[in-house]
Amino acid sequence: MENIADGLADKTYLREVFSYLETHHGVRAVIVDKEGRIDPLDGQEAREYPEKTLYPVSFQEDIGGIRCSAETAAALERADPHIRICLRGLQGLVDKDLVLQQTTDEMLRLSDQLHFLFGLANKLAGVQDLEHYCTLVLQEISQAICADAAFVHTRGRKDKQRLISHRISGRDLETIQKDPALQSLGEGKTIVVSLQNQTSALVAPIKEKEDQVGRMVFLKGPGKRAFTAYEKQFVSIINNIISPTMESLRLYHSLHELYVNTVKALAAAIDAKDAYTYGHSFRVAKYSVAIGRQLDVTSAGLPDLEIAAYMHDLGKIGVPEAILGKPGKLSATEFEEIKKHPVLTNRILEPIDLPEFIVNAAVQHHERLDGRGYPLGLKGDEITPFARIIAVADVFDALTSARPYRDAMTVEDALTILCKRIDSEFDRNVVYALVSALRNTTADQDLASVYSDLKFMQLDNMNYFLERLTRLLLQAPVRPSDQVPPPSPPKRDFLEAQRFPSA
Repeated sequence: MENIADGLADKTYLREVFSYLETHHGVRAVIVDKEGRIDPLDGQEAREYPEKTLYPVSFQEDIGGIRCSAETAAALERADPHIRICLRGLQGLVDKDLVLQQTTDEMLRLSDQLHFLFGLANKLAGVQDLEHYCTLVLQEISQAICADAAFVHTRGRKDKQRLISHRISGRDLETIQKDPALQSLGEGKTIVVSLQNQTSALVAPIKEKEDQVGRMVFLKGPGKRAFTAYEKQFVSIINNIISPTMESLRLYHSLHELYVNTVKALAAAIDAKDAYTYGHSFRVAKYSVAIGRQLDVTSAGLPDLEIAAYMHDLGKIGVPEAILGKPGKLSATEFEEIKKHPVLTNRILEPIDLPEFIVNAAVQHHERLDGRGYPLGLKGDEITPFARIIAVADVFDALTSARPYRDAMTVEDALTILCKRIDSEFDRNVVYALVSALRNTTADQDLASVYSDLKFMQLDNMNYFLERLTRLLLQAPVRPSDQVPPPSPPKRDFLEAQRFPSA
């Protein structure tokens, strides 16, 4: 960031401050960089009075500040308290931009880890041979951290020692293993050490339950930079996953679990921007999986549906908190800002290289069957099946959760609203599946984890309400527009007809 204006997406506050100071206090303000050079706001030529004072703005680095000028030193001194009040407001905006930048950087790092884990999980899936498995691990991690060579020394079957190397000769490997720096290591921690020949070594323990059964070692030759703290942390995270499952097919499941947890961490970071949406992504994921199960989405497809649901609001990281948490009705301009978040979600997920159907499901959850949704205005079968599921889950959770502008709705009211929007906004089979899932909460662990937080008009009559609603959904069409439109029940061939992905 060269100066203040570079870090502010919206320069409205700057314009208002400059106008206020000149109109009410006869003070002209300009933006200056760390060298004192003026950056004209809106490209207009800056004019200054003779008496000048610089008011610096704090940041990670020197970015200059606001230089104020007046006809006389006395006039500038009288305006000083007002200038400092304006400066505090500006400092607050800069601080928020810094937090957003740091959050974005952290998300990109998490995205890199997520991308790596996803690719590694795919390459290791189905690998049963320990040597092949370790070779793949060494190759992939070495490439990710720019290591010249690597080896694994671990306990194999029947406690037989196994030594598996990558891009290193047997003689060099024997010499390195005898290096004093590798002989005196404490167990249990990932560390970076320097060998006698100035080779940088990143050493990660391989554990099985509480016991250390070996180690992975990555090497960078003399003259190259040593391994960084980030690379150490990165390998430590990966190692904590692969160590317990080095000799079994459980590795894939462990990697997938961390992959999902990373997705959950990203989603939680977004939900945390607004206290009213805390836990929203978690609940939407649970509702989506419960609906998918009713629609016979395969066991391989349900985790993908869950991941897409967790990711559906990632783009809200780019929406101002003031809009997300606004207690009243949004203006047309504010709503346009909200509508950008699916596009931002797509930009965040694009470098991760996830399967297209997962990204589409996350991006399309605000599309409508009648084509009046956003961001693409898709209609009918143009909207992916997973997106139609997430759309229903998203609105159901939004309706049954408290918001700044209203209390949480009851389940009965929320379902009534959903049913009235069948065929215009929501897929009738998906709404039917949600109702069916709510009738079987005791048998569905995903719904059971969120069911207790729901509000009901009369809990004792809930089963009766759901049964009546189900019967109405299965009946022939009814004429009154204020009644629930009745869809046909979902058929067994729904997945094939809608081309649901199975993996």
